Amino acid sequence: MTSSNRSMARLLRPGSVAIVGASNRSGSFSYNLLNSLRSNGYQGQLLPINPRYTEIDGIPCYPSFADLPVTPDCALYAVGDRNLIPMVELAAQAGVGGGVIFGRVQGHDDQGRDIQSSISEIGRRADMAICGGNCMGYLNLRDGLQVAGMPFAGLTASSGISLISHSGSSWAALVGNRRGLGFDFAISAGQELVTNLGHYIDFLLDQPGTRAIVCIIEAVRDPERFLAAVNRADRMGVPIIALKLGRSERGKQFAVSHSGAMSGSAAVYDAVFAAQNIIQVRTLDELLDTVELFAATPRPQIPGVAIGTDSGGERQLIVDLASEIGVSLPALSEATGAKIEALLDPGMAAANPLDYWGDGGDVMAPCLSLLAADPAVGMVVMASNMPPGRPFVAQCAQAIIDVRQQTDKPLALMGNSATTMASEGIAQVRAAGIPVLMGTDSALKAVRHFTTYRAGTAMAPAKTEAADIARVSAWRARVTPTAEGNLSSADGFDLLAEFGIATARFARIRGVEGLARFTGTGGFPMVLKLDDPAIPHKSEVGGVILGIGSPEKAHESHALLHSRHPGAALIAQAQASGFELILGMTTDADFGPMVTVGLGGIYAEIFRESVVLPPPIGRNAALTALRSLKFFPILEGARGKAAADLDALLRTVEAFGRLAAAATGIISEIEINPLLIGPDGAVAVDCLTTLSGYASHAQ
Repeated sequence: MTSSNRSMARLLRPGSVAIVGASNRSGSFSYNLLNSLRSNGYQGQLLPINPRYTEIDGIPCYPSFADLPVTPDCALYAVGDRNLIPMVELAAQAGVGGGVIFGRVQGHDDQGRDIQSSISEIGRRADMAICGGNCMGYLNLRDGLQVAGMPFAGLTASSGISLISHSGSSWAALVGNRRGLGFDFAISAGQELVTNLGHYIDFLLDQPGTRAIVCIIEAVRDPERFLAAVNRADRMGVPIIALKLGRSERGKQFAVSHSGAMSGSAAVYDAVFAAQNIIQVRTLDELLDTVELFAATPRPQIPGVAIGTDSGGERQLIVDLASEIGVSLPALSEATGAKIEALLDPGMAAANPLDYWGDGGDVMAPCLSLLAADPAVGMVVMASNMPPGRPFVAQCAQAIIDVRQQTDKPLALMGNSATTMASEGIAQVRAAGIPVLMGTDSALKAVRHFTTYRAGTAMAPAKTEAADIARVSAWRARVTPTAEGNLSSADGFDLLAEFGIATARFARIRGVEGLARFTGTGGFPMVLKLDDPAIPHKSEVGGVILGIGSPEKAHESHALLHSRHPGAALIAQAQASGFELILGMTTDADFGPMVTVGLGGIYAEIFRESVVLPPPIGRNAALTALRSLKFFPILEGARGKAAADLDALLRTVEAFGRLAAAATGIISEIEINPLLIGPDGAVAVDCLTTLSGYASHAQ
């Protein structure tokens, strides 16, 4: 999909706008659309198009694009789906740069043409930026332009924050917020027939004064452009705040490997967002609290947060939630504590969070100012309930406003219950440039995002070594898959060895002679298992026999497996020991190869204690991912157990990440399960591999 910088500007900052299908019928969509264009002081030229009218509300109306006095920058289509293709074609022929399509754009027109694909092709061919279809339009507060069939009244001033949303309802909710928070640009992207998230982000980054960009995402339709755009935003220090919709698995994940079932849609997006330094929120309330912080205050230099509250009980709630959410509440210095305790009632202790409410005078502002002066504090939050109709509302509001005069550190007022916050107090605080956060949980999550965000940490675009690609290609030429694209464990072990990943000592067993040769090399205790690529999960069909300690037992096990699965290939391995991990790669439909690392063995998919990472994987990223897992203390040697060889594990994860990146388009899945990790290294015990280009295994 292409949209040049010029066509994006003509779409979103047009000097002239055509309304295709304009009408003077009051209450109609096109009439509302025309009124929305005039509602916020837009100074550009309006060009209604409809052969039935010569003027609408005093504005000249024209029969067609060919009759317009100028070539419009942008065309708005207030026509039915069946009439869209010829109208968009005429716009392209006239040299129109942008368009907004509000209709659902479904089905075929009277000539049997698919409407969606036809409009996409017209837009790409003409380098036309198109918003929609099935969108609500957009707002551009910088130019006083509102493009919406259901316009908003009383829009507030721009804030340096812009919005791109795949959800029209969420777009309307955010634009119509009651916080006095105006979005410079608010784009309802809809189906993205031509112009997508990456185009919009790049355009917004080109606009001076952009402080943050909010994205409500159903799916990333152009991953390469999206990743390039968000990486650019990170380099520029412009946070991307994202709410991903549809986090449940989409039914298109692989069913062959455990890691395929573990790395569903949500896990992949989590991994990509984390790697690209995207701030991820889960609710609209958390989103708005986060946006208000990034819009209204200077950013903190250190992550420490000090909280002052008028409630001892709610202080406990704040501490509980802050601990779960990960908000840093540093201890106060002795000097700060002494100064605060001098203000408090006898018996009250200076701590963070601070309960400053007692029987004496009003000490809120002095205490909050002292919290702000502490060297470990990067931000101060006043937590309170401010029910309407009480003098306390004005008292709280004035206290934090007074603190604003004493510090240049960011401040916020946090309502522990959003529904009890008096509108008059909120308005007074916001008018002083201090954000008001609505609800303890969403507020603390927003504070964590705000205090921990650091620009310049996004993962750079992956660079895969040509030598690694050559290794995978040469290996591919040597192997023979099943009709489904599956390979034997031995074939997978060969590829792991190419990347320096240790495997348990093994041999392909063609018959009892091969078994005798393996046992004669001191392979006890050994494991005998099926190596039939048509049977990916061997233990589930009785295809694995462990703990074989003698040649006699080996021959018995060999005979037993052949009786269960006649003709199936076998593999013998020296038995290794250690803690069982899983290390797998699956191919996401949007973002390509993704690596899963976590708890392995037969319980891998049951407990799903894992994390997903985009390859390639650096050592620090691997260690951070492992530390996030609950079982990591076991690897460090918890409760007197011997510590695992973490260096070997990290080397293995790094090497596997290189393999995954190099295997793009060649391997759709590869999984080591289990990967045994012990004091003396990491060893791959079983390997499941599926080549790309074969029938999907999704169930």
